Amino acid sequence: MNLAAPIRQPALHGHRWLSVVAASALINTSYGTLSYSFSVLVTRSAMGGDLGTGAVALGFSVALLVSGVAAIAAGAIADVFGCRRLLAAGSVLGAISLGLLSLCNEPWQAILVMAFVMGPAMAATFYEPVYVLMNRWFSADERPRAYGVLTLLSGVSISIFTPLTRLLVDALEWQGAVAVLGAILVTVGLTVAALLPEGDLPESATTASKRLRSLGSDLLDGLHHTTAPFWAFSIAFFIGTAAFSGFSFHMISQLETRGFNEGAVAAAIGVTGLVSLPLRLGLPVLSARVSGSTLLAVCLVILAGSSVLASLTVSWWQVWLYVGVFGAVFGAVYPLRALAGSERFAGPYFGRLLGIQALLVAFGRAAGPLLIAVIGTDRAGYELGFRIAGAVLALSAIAGWVALRSMPRSDA
Repeated sequence: MNLAAPIRQPALHGHRWLSVVAASALINTSYGTLSYSFSVLVTRSAMGGDLGTGAVALGFSVALLVSGVAAIAAGAIADVFGCRRLLAAGSVLGAISLGLLSLCNEPWQAILVMAFVMGPAMAATFYEPVYVLMNRWFSADERPRAYGVLTLLSGVSISIFTPLTRLLVDALEWQGAVAVLGAILVTVGLTVAALLPEGDLPESATTASKRLRSLGSDLLDGLHHTTAPFWAFSIAFFIGTAAFSGFSFHMISQLETRGFNEGAVAAAIGVTGLVSLPLRLGLPVLSARVSGSTLLAVCLVILAGSSVLASLTVSWWQVWLYVGVFGAVFGAVYPLRALAGSERFAGPYFGRLLGIQALLVAFGRAAGPLLIAVIGTDRAGYELGFRIAGAVLALSAIAGWVALRSMPRSDA
């Protein structure tokens, strides 16, 4: 089955590129406040010290699981109702979750807030709704450059929010830091949502009541437009995401077990965002000549090598080598996943298909940190876990590449 179907392109002209810049500001902020900040908050000198590192890690993992479930509905909402309201509501909900989190005194309170308030906010403010917008703004031959620009501009989140969270925790304690992060998210989110053009919505739902009635059937339609290769690629990427998420989430903690200073490590890991900038632009643009599926597989294999490298790190020069290898490609993985998918199944169901994939990606992102922790959080445990992650990541890269190459290309 060809998953592609024609979709009208809006006449946004040059405003599209300004919209990409605005969208990147929201992506930087949502990922920074709702994701990258937790690599600092989980430490014993922050939230992990009061509520327990295990509780924080569990709450974050459950939030990712909930975000995956919510992403299916978010994809349908983006297709049918539009993305601007989804992004605005998600930003408000994310800010509320961070505000509530700053008031938590017990682990169970934090876990509930992260799961049932933060999780849906992640689904509504991460990349997927913006990908749906960009498929409306740009034609198929324009998307590689557009995705490259978005990926480039969205590449500074880890560089800003990892050290910023560390500074806020040192100055305001973790409760004050989390509250400030929430204020940043709602300010940027509402501003960007007000500025973005919606583009053309599907013609099948022109009134709010009709859209509401059609939402359930639209979700089912997305499932009906999947194929065996689509599922094979999605499952392979899910497995790779678990490995990638597992070792990257524990990287700061892993280096602490090797005697490295946590503040210096946070700053070094923040540099990975800057290192990623050239290929964030270059790789999606290169996909106009080399298929996105091939580029994605190469990036995942390189990340597999960085995981093994991290398990061997004993000196600062090795830390910086890891920063260079990991940083070069990690930022292009999720945009390349969407771009590779758009090559094969773009069209009016694209948001719903991305939502289905986002569910599996969220499960992978949630499972990875927990699986690494189960293997062990001492030095020996991390060494074994990181090496297993590297092997799994390499195998999933090959499997995903084979699955995508078996699908027909889309012209939508």
